[in-house]
Amino acid sequence: MIAFSLPGANDTDEGERDHHAAGQGMVTGRSAFSRAVPLLLFAGAFLLLGLVLVSLRFASQTERSSREALEAARLNNRALLLLTLVQDAETSQRGYLLTGEEKYLAPFKRAESLIHVQFQSITGDMAKIGISAITVDRLKRLIDDKLAEMQSTIAMKAAGRDGDAIAVIQTDAGQRAMDEIRQIMTRIEAVTGDIAFQRAAALADATRWLMISIAGGAALLLVLVGGAMRLVAVHAGQLDAARRALAEQNEMLEVRIRERTQFLERANRELQSYSYIVGHDLRAPLINIMGFTAELERAASVFAAYMEKPFEARDEPSEKAAREAVDVDIPEALGFIRSSMKRMDDLINEILKLARAGTRQLNAEPINLADLVSDAAVNLQHRLAEIGASIVIAEGLPYVVSDRLALQQIFGNLLDNAVKYADPSRSAIIRVSGKIARGHATIDVSDNGRGIAERDLERIFELFRRSGPQDRQGEGIGLAHVRALARRLGGDVAAQSVLGQGTTFTVSFAANLRFAKDRGEG
Repeated sequence: MIAFSLPGANDTDEGERDHHAAGQGMVTGRSAFSRAVPLLLFAGAFLLLGLVLVSLRFASQTERSSREALEAARLNNRALLLLTLVQDAETSQRGYLLTGEEKYLAPFKRAESLIHVQFQSITGDMAKIGISAITVDRLKRLIDDKLAEMQSTIAMKAAGRDGDAIAVIQTDAGQRAMDEIRQIMTRIEAVTGDIAFQRAAALADATRWLMISIAGGAALLLVLVGGAMRLVAVHAGQLDAARRALAEQNEMLEVRIRERTQFLERANRELQSYSYIVGHDLRAPLINIMGFTAELERAASVFAAYMEKPFEARDEPSEKAAREAVDVDIPEALGFIRSSMKRMDDLINEILKLARAGTRQLNAEPINLADLVSDAAVNLQHRLAEIGASIVIAEGLPYVVSDRLALQQIFGNLLDNAVKYADPSRSAIIRVSGKIARGHATIDVSDNGRGIAERDLERIFELFRRSGPQDRQGEGIGLAHVRALARRLGGDVAAQSVLGQGTTFTVSFAANLRFAKDRGEG
């Protein structure tokens, strides 16, 4: 308060009046403040109640949106699992039709017993997200038809009716059913993804309105802002946790789908390649046998015709032809038939060897790679001395926990190839080095041999495929065996080469096979 006074005798009176007025103002101010406090408290309580109600409403929306988003993601997971089961059954069916071995039916039987259970688990949820009953019924019929087709072809194969089974597959009915199943699954994935997106948007809207409500209440009622802000922090943390959980789940799901897709694509490619190569290489000896059987029949018919002639009708040309058939043509045909049969027997034995290696139980144990490679080199000592070759093992080869027999076969094959394909124009030097990084052992086997053409660097890992001049003994299965073993150990093998200068094979595998198995990598 500011008081104005005039000079003279009235100064005291004016000062008293001003002081009284000031006192009256203060009393009036206190009275107004006292009256305003209950109003403010009531308004604050009302605003607090409003904030609580609004916060509860948005919290409910948040919880519902989070739950619906997670339910959509879980439905998507179950639908993908159903598709995976059908694909596993189809892959198992193909393996059995190709090989006729009962062990390939295990995945089919497991999938067959789970497919209908898995389908029933998603039927109700599909209706909830708007998938029509017609589509659900169509999906059920497609799955039933696909299972029936697979069951019938397996039964035909078991009954020895291979041709009938192939004829059923060649109708492409099963392929069309699988394509339509994938289309329906893609639609389900799109719907669940849209639901997840909508719920995420709802979460964002709820967060925005919640912050606006809290900011308005805080501006009007600073006393209650602490409690309101605490509620905001709790809900904001819940929203953030739900968003992170959803993002992590989607990311993990994408990674798993991508890995599963890559695995299935690679398995399908290898299965197709295996089928073609085995069929082609086994067909070649059969063609030879058929051809020389015809030659044998022709020679036998010449001899039979000669023997059927009366003695006096046998002339010198027919006798000569008969003798040539008995002494030359028939032994030659029999010799080629025997060699073709031996070739087929060798191919079948190699295929069985590769199959046994793929099913053998791996035994993880501590291994000093330097000792293992040294032992493999000792086994080649005689051949090394014959060609004047040497094997140099670098210091520091790592210790690993892996399958000893598999590693012996891998490095035995690689060292044997390096010796076999040494360049005779120079002294052969084979170098072995390696390291461990990021849980994987990487071993290089390098030589200065005759090298491999760039176009053959991947082809040499296929069954019965070899590179360069075919002047060395072998069936072309060693490197296919190496790759199969390396992949079973959680790694792979690749080749780099310069024709005429040498080749380096790089083998990678899990440094600790036990740990890799626990994580599902081995």
